[in-house]
Amino acid sequence: MTEADGSPRPAGGRPEHPSRGLAELRLRAEACLRGDRNQDLLDLVPELRADHEWWCHLWAPGAAVAARRIGAEVALELLEEAVASGFSQPELFDGELEKLFGEEATWPALHRRMSANVPLPQLELTDWPDPGPQLPLVLYSIAAERLDLLLTRLPPPEASAWQTTVRLLDWVHHSWRHANDHVDEPDAVTVLERVDAGERFACVEYSIVLSQALNALRIPARRVDLRQPAHHVGVGRGHVVSEAWIDDLDRWVLLDGQNGAYWTDTDGQPLGLHELLKLDAPPRLVRAGSSEVFPPGQAAAWFTYFTSATTTGYTWTSAPFAPVFQGMRVIQTPRLVRDGAAVHPQLSVVATGLAGTVERPVVRFQHFHPYGEGIRLHLGDGPVDADEWALDLTPGEHELAVAVVTPYGEAAPQRFAYLVREPGQLLDHGPVV
Repeated sequence: MTEADGSPRPAGGRPEHPSRGLAELRLRAEACLRGDRNQDLLDLVPELRADHEWWCHLWAPGAAVAARRIGAEVALELLEEAVASGFSQPELFDGELEKLFGEEATWPALHRRMSANVPLPQLELTDWPDPGPQLPLVLYSIAAERLDLLLTRLPPPEASAWQTTVRLLDWVHHSWRHANDHVDEPDAVTVLERVDAGERFACVEYSIVLSQALNALRIPARRVDLRQPAHHVGVGRGHVVSEAWIDDLDRWVLLDGQNGAYWTDTDGQPLGLHELLKLDAPPRLVRAGSSEVFPPGQAAAWFTYFTSATTTGYTWTSAPFAPVFQGMRVIQTPRLVRDGAAVHPQLSVVATGLAGTVERPVVRFQHFHPYGEGIRLHLGDGPVDADEWALDLTPGEHELAVAVVTPYGEAAPQRFAYLVREPGQLLDHGPVV
């Protein structure tokens, strides 16, 4: 019946700020309860009745316990008064009520009435956005001081993130013909300048340019190293591609800059790296900007690289892993993980927080999209750009859609719902007799 610091615990657990006189009365009553000063507590009953907040929850049942301990006839009357007024927490008294009143013929009915006194919460959240556990997102971007130089070389963005991505994928693919040469520094501008001078490069450089170009146009993107089985020996065991979060598709999509292509399921849905690594057979490999599908044998050959993968910041595989690539170098990665799900967060999801007061509860939303520009709430009377909102306490069911605003519009909306009940609505315990 007390907090850890010894102070009385109010119903509902809310911090209270009583008047000085009431606070002193409560301290005196608490001292009587804790010190088994039963008559002293009963002497305070006329004053404690004025404590309307705590009377039925603490002082009336406490006085009933005190009265029963000294044989006062008012004990059962005080307990009946407490229950009739709404008392519902016999556990506050650590078994004393059961011990002192359990033999009463009316005790079973009293106990059922205590249980029936528990009201349903007036405000109850029924659904809310939650990103769940996720690892920090590490993007593959050009250095900040080189961004403007890169932007001058890129085709302008399209209306949607997916349209922009497909155009960039096709543009990168046609920027040069593949050759097995490499740059020392992973910089898209350097690659393109050297291409202008007549040089040609391999899959690594397609990925450098594509990943950094996507980020320059504010589409989250990373580089991906793919590996065949037995990557610890031989040559040509790896292939380098990109992956990007596409707002309008609400998913990560794998992008092969060298081939100017992406993988899809039979319905044409572009697939991400995490999905591709789980497949046993190759899906469709589609040329960007067209409906051209790679021949099955060619798609199957490229699909052999989907055994293990390293994306910017992480390497993962569910099988035993050989950390040496082709006998030449260690596969360097900041973190080795077993499950790629945490490496591919849903960037449309937001986190939900709570604030405000009982009279004005407030919900707060936070997004994790690296290029997110804010939060948009879709309410009954239209959209509102705000990351917090005071709940409407009109009785009934309420819901709103919460969306991250991005440079390409909105990410997929998330549902937030809650229920407001009339005050005093009780749990259904069946008939109370």
